[in-house]
Amino acid sequence: MTVADNVTTVTAGAGDSAPAVRPDVVRVDDLVKTFDNGRVRALDGVSFRVPEGQLMVIIGLSGSGKSTLLRHLNGLHLPTSGEVQVLGTDVRHAGRKDLRLLRRDIGFVFQQFNVVGRLTCIENVLSGALGRLRGPRFGATSYSKALRRDAIMQLDRVGLADRAWQRTDTLSGGQQQRVAIARTLMQKPRIVLADEPVASLDPEISGQVMEVLFQCCIEDNITVLCSLHQVDLALGWANRLLGLRDGQVVLDSPVDTSLDEDRVMEVYRRLDPTGEKADEYQGHNGTRAPSVDPRTS
Repeated sequence: MTVADNVTTVTAGAGDSAPAVRPDVVRVDDLVKTFDNGRVRALDGVSFRVPEGQLMVIIGLSGSGKSTLLRHLNGLHLPTSGEVQVLGTDVRHAGRKDLRLLRRDIGFVFQQFNVVGRLTCIENVLSGALGRLRGPRFGATSYSKALRRDAIMQLDRVGLADRAWQRTDTLSGGQQQRVAIARTLMQKPRIVLADEPVASLDPEISGQVMEVLFQCCIEDNITVLCSLHQVDLALGWANRLLGLRDGQVVLDSPVDTSLDEDRVMEVYRRLDPTGEKADEYQGHNGTRAPSVDPRTS
């Protein structure tokens, strides 16, 4: 394999003399995943590349394979066939130690937050550093002052520095998801996987949480793969959309002037001709964030 085989060219910004070239950090080739002794085909020949720093949103109806795909990227699922390479690691054939090392570089933001409610916000955030430490930790004071300062900084980035010593279960759902994002950033990941991170939040809070997540990742040059139902949010923040239907890729497009909401909605209308699942993908409030790549604006 040559160096050219492992890079993706990205359009240069204004004033650049040549296109920027970023290495691919995710490579998926002909990925197939079956369950129930082969009777259920969750992923069916999925292939794509993701360059470093890209914000990619995976869209599709429930059951299309979005969550299954994300879980292959950190080894929570292993392929039935095909190849998955993440940060140079062959996930399918990686040993336990290699997977453990890979997961240090991959943050995961879950739909249901997965914070520990009885702990304070700062304790939840500090737990994101455990992969870099030896031995157990009990309470915030068992972490170094430097790590506690870092945790406060991450909480400040998501707008919750003033809640650092508050029990997490006293916060609203949107605030708990922000704590989960701060915990992920505390991990210092190179890639963030976000599985329907705003599915359980109301429309206004959803937009705020997505803005926090993507803006922080842009600042840290973190690659993001995020599954979403909401087309308006996807078009507002993504650099690229990957659409799945029945485990197959049906859309792979940069988010630019050639990709509008009508084109994406047409994909959904083909998936859902009766409109039975329209609530999953229609915009909540008829508005969307400006479709501008903050990296080049």
